[in-house]
Amino acid sequence: MTATEKYLKMNHCFIELRDAIFESNVEEAAEGEDIEKSILMALGILNQYLDFYKENNNIKTREKK
Repeated sequence: MTATEKYLKMNHCFIELRDAIFESNVEEAAEGEDIEKSILMALGILNQYLDFYKENNNIKTREKK
């Protein structure tokens, strides 16, 4: 596996996790503002790591259209 393949896999999993957390078609108990802020901070940290990994390994990707 190359660093680019690993990055793409991690990024794909990150997007799936983010989307699953914020799925709106689910009946569930409210989590509260504090939990939501914590989740957003955690996702932000993971996103920063992905950006770091991409830059540190000189990974070039293109945006989907």
